[in-house]
Amino acid sequence: MTLKRLLAAFVLLLAPVALVQSVKQTSWGPILAAPKARQIGDPNAKVVIVEYSDFQCPSCAQIEPTVHKFLEIYNGKIRLIYKYYPLTRIHQNSMAAAHAAECAAGQDHFWPYHDRLFQTQLSWAPLQDPTTSFVAIAEEVKLDLGKFQSCYADPSRIAPIELDAKEAVDRQVTATPSFFIDDERLVGTVFATDGARTIERAIRR
Repeated sequence: MTLKRLLAAFVLLLAPVALVQSVKQTSWGPILAAPKARQIGDPNAKVVIVEYSDFQCPSCAQIEPTVHKFLEIYNGKIRLIYKYYPLTRIHQNSMAAAHAAECAAGQDHFWPYHDRLFQTQLSWAPLQDPTTSFVAIAEEVKLDLGKFQSCYADPSRIAPIELDAKEAVDRQVTATPSFFIDDERLVGTVFATDGARTIERAIRR
């Protein structure tokens, strides 16, 4: 193993201590620690929503306005954790998009980059090589382009994505987007129809 890979592995080992909120046990299995860069909302919120999502998934893009609406309505009461679950068998650019987003997270710009990936999904999803599109988004959200391109060229930065995907499989996630609010799972448009009621119940507990 090269020194570079050893250092990358060491950073990953430290991440649960240095960068994340605590692990939570649920009936669906443990929710592993997630970097603060991929969390939004009140860090001390009683209600935690975990989303497993794929940037190339059309349903994931369609649910985003609902996610933003809930974050506004329940400001101070909920925290959202984003987990990567690229469905690479059906979405050829999903892993590359997650890799690009992870590089944005490394510069603490995950959420602006996340939003633009979904907003521009139709333009980059069919491309043979979406790199140019991802660099353009990086420039748009004012990332350091040199650092972004270096990160995007580094295959070791895919490791956190693979960990999230394994967690999704272990927690019986079979479709994206899937949301967990405590022990309740809401898949796809069910989050739009039942999400508010589920959040309200969790707040009252």
